[in-house]
Amino acid sequence: MTQSESRTGLRSHRVIFVDLGRALAVTFMLYGHTVSALLAPEYQRGRWFDVWQFQRGLTSSLFLLLAGFAFSVATGRNWAAHLRWSPALLKRVRRFGLFIVLGYALHFPVGRLVDLPSASDERWQSFLIVDVLQLIGVTFILVQLLVLVTRTRRALTFATLTLAIAAMLATPAIWRVDWAQRLPLALAAYLSPATGSLFPLFPWVAFVLLGVGLGQLYGRWGAADLGRYANLALLLPGAVLVGSSFVASTAAGAAGIFGSGQGTSVPAQVLVRSGSCLILLAAIAHLSRRITRLPHVFGAVAQESLLIYFVHLCIVYGSVWNRGLAGVYGLTLTPLQTVLVVVLLILSMVALARYWNWWKHIRPTAARWTMYAVWGFLLFQLR
Repeated sequence: MTQSESRTGLRSHRVIFVDLGRALAVTFMLYGHTVSALLAPEYQRGRWFDVWQFQRGLTSSLFLLLAGFAFSVATGRNWAAHLRWSPALLKRVRRFGLFIVLGYALHFPVGRLVDLPSASDERWQSFLIVDVLQLIGVTFILVQLLVLVTRTRRALTFATLTLAIAAMLATPAIWRVDWAQRLPLALAAYLSPATGSLFPLFPWVAFVLLGVGLGQLYGRWGAADLGRYANLALLLPGAVLVGSSFVASTAAGAAGIFGSGQGTSVPAQVLVRSGSCLILLAAIAHLSRRITRLPHVFGAVAQESLLIYFVHLCIVYGSVWNRGLAGVYGLTLTPLQTVLVVVLLILSMVALARYWNWWKHIRPTAARWTMYAVWGFLLFQLR
């Protein structure tokens, strides 16, 4: 297969508006983390900063929703193969398990393996926090099992959307429980942010499940009529969700329907973020109707978004293997300096995604051995 044939095949199997949405989410993610880590505090104030903070909240929600959508579309294309245990299915589950391993690797508690026995409790707690990669890995494994149970695409759609609503509504009650006293810390970290987790299952799993449900709807009728899908499955529900967020916010404050304490505002936040993401996706979907083919780089960024996530966090915040820009510059840069770093970071991550995605398709064996070599080198650095 030639390079041009590979790229044509990639484009023909991609959902254009989802690739555009994921590219946008990745861009938001890169500049959001960079600004948060490097821009001096005196510039992080004012109305623009409030707007930016809201947009940052949408970034993670959009990223998770589109991850679920892409998972759902890929599953639907080979639906029969996912209804029974097979080597291909086990390989897919192992890939999701790798997401979990990568998530923990970002927070490895010590710089050398020999120092593990002497790691402090604080370092172990930091190691066990749940980030995006663990959330996505665990959720994908659970949804893969749900496919085996539901058996039909209609049942999966109903199950994922119902579970998304349940996860959102249950979050305040889940967060009020002291899970660290009832479960091992490694499990408690998946249930609430009390242990320091950035993306516990509640409520964040709701965005992934919503994406899975929307992906199934797209596979059933949206691909044939994107305009109708954008209006009925994205724009209209998005407007309803945003409107419902105000009702939920009032109910949480006035009627105390979600109880009191931490987490009472979460359902309203999930509703407004979900609705805003759907409205944004509807706009992208309508715009994409005029596009018959995207440059390969958009599909590459979409496919390698989790690689970009892992690598850019190491660059911006550092890891057990490197110090990171935040450790070198801290919150000291001016807006212009920050913009320059953002541009360089985006260009480098796009180049990484484009080259790695190309190599995986053209030289899969060489790419696989390169990955093994990189992981071997990283483990060797921990000796």
